[in-house]
Amino acid sequence: MEAIKATRDELVRVRQELAIAQSGKQILEKKKEALLTRFLAMVRQYKGRREALLAELNHLKDLLALTRARDGSITLKSLALATSQDITLEITRDNVMGTRIFHAKHPDVTRDILSRGYNPASTSSRIEACAEVAERLLDQMLDIAHLEHNIKTVGREMRSLTSKINALEEIIIPGLQAKKRYIEELLEQNEREEIFRLKMVKRIRENKQNPRSTPTAQQA
Repeated sequence: MEAIKATRDELVRVRQELAIAQSGKQILEKKKEALLTRFLAMVRQYKGRREALLAELNHLKDLLALTRARDGSITLKSLALATSQDITLEITRDNVMGTRIFHAKHPDVTRDILSRGYNPASTSSRIEACAEVAERLLDQMLDIAHLEHNIKTVGREMRSLTSKINALEEIIIPGLQAKKRYIEELLEQNEREEIFRLKMVKRIRENKQNPRSTPTAQQA
């Protein structure tokens, strides 16, 4: 264990470290609170959109199963290649108490029947329904992709902040407080001993300066 120096300079240093640790804990708690507010808002938004996305996904699975059975897998795959499209994402970044999150905007990916790259007269209504639902599903996935990423990012940051706050609260700050009390007690004890020593020195000097006169023997 490191020896503790019971000096005034050491006491000042420990008090400064304690003040910094307590201030740092407050800053981390405020940051965590701000992140928690944003985290809960994103989770609520994500939950609603994810439920709608899952419902749409199940709908698409049923449509694809029916269309594959009626129109064949080869037809579906060739039409899927014909309907490919490029999607441009506009990425912006935001800063929440030092934690960077991003937002993604995209153009509407749903298209009308004449813009999908194949002859609608040669396809069934089932294929058109699959294309419409698939594009709508893709649009929903793009809407929540950045939310899912941000939720994970903020969640990791909150776990890190919790660990730091716990370390300050349970280890660092109590250790500095104990060290501060120990130094203060030692300094107070040394001060009492010094005062007692000075009093003894003063008394000895006074006794030397004013010696008591010895009684003279009475003459017979």
